[in-house]
Amino acid sequence: MRRFIINIIILSMILPFSACDGNKEVEPQNSSILQYVSVTREPASDSYSFKFTKHGSWTIYQGTSPQNINMSEPVAETSEESVSISGLNSEQRYFFAVQLDADNSNVAIVSETQLPIKGMPNFADLGGIVTKDGRSVKWGMIYRSGELSDLTDDDLTYMDNLKLKTIVDFRFQAEKEESPDRIPAGVDTISIPVVDGSYDVQTITKWLLMGDTEAFDTMLIHVNKVLAVEEQDNFKKFFNHIEKGETLLFHCTKGKDRAGFAAAMFLSALGVDREIIIDNYLNSNNYLSGITDMTIQYVSSKGLNGELLRPILEVKADYLQTAFDIIDSEYGGIDNYLVNNLGIDVEKLKALYLE
Repeated sequence: MRRFIINIIILSMILPFSACDGNKEVEPQNSSILQYVSVTREPASDSYSFKFTKHGSWTIYQGTSPQNINMSEPVAETSEESVSISGLNSEQRYFFAVQLDADNSNVAIVSETQLPIKGMPNFADLGGIVTKDGRSVKWGMIYRSGELSDLTDDDLTYMDNLKLKTIVDFRFQAEKEESPDRIPAGVDTISIPVVDGSYDVQTITKWLLMGDTEAFDTMLIHVNKVLAVEEQDNFKKFFNHIEKGETLLFHCTKGKDRAGFAAAMFLSALGVDREIIIDNYLNSNNYLSGITDMTIQYVSSKGLNGELLRPILEVKADYLQTAFDIIDSEYGGIDNYLVNNLGIDVEKLKALYLE
């Protein structure tokens, strides 16, 4: 994020010369009610907000891990479309069992997907996503994000409570030097530099000055081709770490392109439907909307059409679909690609990360 802002500052300097029962262990259940519940939490907040898209009587139980939820005492009961739970420790992440209509077969574990990290809003848990066979990805094990250089002290305290074992950084050395990560003590950092095929600030400046709409529209299509075809060895290294089954965070600069592709391959290996994977990929647009709007407004204030930048500040379904199309046409489909090109032990991954 900081690297992009630095580039925009460089752009602004160029422009004048040119013309940017107590605590019980809950056994996870294959439940479809996950799709009817969304949970959010603002940074440094003591409350969680729940929204329900299915009518019924909802009961909520609370814990500090998916395996340690107090099922003897509900923290909320409602038949409304939304409810909030407050008075919680803002430095602690919580998990909840939600039950519909007092039916023991309608229970699911939920938490926030977008984590309340002020310094990097595109920080997400890949847990809670339902696979084609009705299982779901375990919460609190695999996270993806953008760079961690702007984390606040509160962010670091919150992250420390995630009990991360490993952070995989897809950025190159120059990127890391410009925006060094802030991370909790005791977390192992693994560097796997991934070339994303994007263009330098001089090229982007030229496109802005020329008003080259097509160049911006096609840039991230090119990026996803590069990721799928040229970066297989690096993603193979990445999945070697994923297969250790440790709590892991992977990230790039903004968390949407290199990390977005990695997340798509991870979810594909677990058997998540492609449409759901693309929807998850598009979440970056919501998480980064504030930064995107700020950047566009800044460039526009310098007399250029900042809106031209939107296609590279956001993601589109077509970008990731380009990678899937190449995988299908040139590598015999996603299953073959994951096993033979990325070297993934699919069954091991499912045993580690599905419930």
